[in-house]
Formats: sequence, C-alpha cells, structure tokens
Amino acid sequence: IEGLDCKQFEVYYQPIIDKKQERIVSGEALVRWNHPKLGFLHPASFITIAEDNGAIIPLGEFVLREACSQSRKWKEAGHPFFRVTVNLSFAQILDSGFTESTFKILEETRIDPNDLELEITESMAMVDPDSTRETVEKLQGIGVRIVLDDFGAGYSSLNHLHHLPFDGLKIDGQFIRQSLGSEKSSNLMQSIIRLAESIKINVVAEGVETKAQLDLITTMGCHIVQGFYFTHPLP
Repeated sequence: IEGLDCKQFEVYYQPIIDKKQERIVSGEALVRWNHPKLGFLHPASFITIAEDNGAIIPLGEFVLREACSQSRKWKEAGHPFFRVTVNLSFAQILDSGFTESTFKILEETRIDPNDLELEITESMAMVDPDSTRETVEKLQGIGVRIVLDDFGAGYSSLNHLHHLPFDGLKIDGQFIRQSLGSEKSSNLMQSIIRLAESIKINVVAEGVETKAQLDLITTMGCHIVQGFYFTHPLP
C-alpha cells in the first residue's frame, strides 16, 4: 500500500502481434515496482505477498486505470487501434465491487469497453466457476473481452471453453516448448487451436521465445503471438 501511495509502481506493456497482418493488436499491461531500496522488481517478487495481505485489490485497480488511461492516450495520439490486456487476480474476481469499479474506470478514462481485455487463468476459473461466470457475464455485457490465460500450464480442461463464455485463450509458452519435442503435445495443441477456431474463440500463443517456436505455432494456424522473441515488456 505504501508503494502505491508513494507512486512507486509502473505499468509496462508487451505487444501482442498479428504475424499475418504484421501489426500490433494489443498490449498486455504488466506491473513493475520501482522500489527505493530493492530496485526494479518484477511481479513474481511481490504479487503473492499483495494477494496475501489484501493489497492486490488496490494494486489491480491501479494497473487497470493506468492501462485504460494509456489506451486513451494512444488513441488521441492517432495510433492504430489495439486493445490493452490486463491480468486479473482471483481476489478481484471474488470482490463484490470489482465490476462496478471497472465500469467506473471505463467511464473516467473514456475508452470503449471493447478496447479492454481481462485475463483469467485456468486455475482461477476452476476454484469458483459460478462466481467467475457471474463476473465474466457482467463484464461481457458491456463489451469487455475476457480471455482464458495460461492454457496448457497445468489443468487444460476444454470444459472451460464450454462452461465459461471466453472470447479468447492464450496458449502457455511451456506447452509450446513441449510441443517442439513431442508429437503428442503438438497434435494436442493443433486440436486446441482448431477447436477454438470452430467456436470462434481467438487464440494467442504467449511466451514465444525462438524462431522455431514461432514457426511451429504459425504452421498450426495461430498467427497472434507474444513473447521475448519480439520484445520484452516496454514502458
């Protein structure tokens, strides 16, 4: 909380790229803590602590507001349309005031709700599917897009695509790396991409780090990609 009060947090963005059209279609917002004593900290260093002590709610609201404000600035500067993508914590999904807070931020920053994507991980979707569905449907009701993140990281239940109305899914980088050396994993990933396309769910390959991984995923028909192969998150 003190870090927020002292404005020590910054939001960086990692481009999500459509390789077929050779353009940026979205930017994923990723928070960084510019700590006065410990230096520049990545989320792995503090997100779990923020979740445990309740600071994740105001921190998440800060990231969401910053991302929406940045989207408005890009649009006013005349840059081509692309969405901002923001990760949600499970605490935010369960927070009774989250949807109202999101609506308020969209109004304050004057961005089209369709310009915002919110990411929910598979593990979050499994813990309380009813509450998650209720929140998802409220947000989608005003045009916000909801994406299933880290698909293939550990649970990989295709059931989620039927029971929760996601607009897209992100294939985990670990799953992509496994598919390079495993015909079984490769065939499974190909099936997931085809299934998602058949039910009109957009697919993003995240964590792409090498040319071989990029070639594999694009050969399978997934042209929306994200990862260090292109760039690290940028201020």
